[in-house]
Amino acid sequence: MHNPLFWIEWLDRLDRVLGSARQDVAVLKRALSPRSLEAIDRSKRQLAALLNDLRLLDQDVLTCGTMPSAADALQTALETTVAQLGSLAAIPAASAPGVLDRLLASSDAALRDSCYEAAMLLTPDRRRLTGARADLGARL
Repeated sequence: MHNPLFWIEWLDRLDRVLGSARQDVAVLKRALSPRSLEAIDRSKRQLAALLNDLRLLDQDVLTCGTMPSAADALQTALETTVAQLGSLAAIPAASAPGVLDRLLASSDAALRDSCYEAAMLLTPDRRRLTGARADLGARL
């Protein structure tokens, strides 16, 4: 994929999936249920697909106005997030509350890190040039 519009579309999808995943974690904090665990697993699969797509996007599109390793930092954050959500989705319903609390906290932290790295991928000047969603970082 070499068109800069692919990045805009990809970042928009990422923003929606990260927002949804954060909501799913918030719901899971209130009540552990099979349905909420399924939602976490769905978010994990969606982020894994976006992570695969990230590897296909043209990194040269980012060279103007971004740090050279911005996409690498985002990739690392997303890999961590996918792993954390995978651990959370696999938790048995009978787990000790402390274990669940730690997994919820680490998953939420990983999601925040991914949101931050996504926002840092495009500097404000670059966002104006490409028309990418300026509110991506506002959800942090």
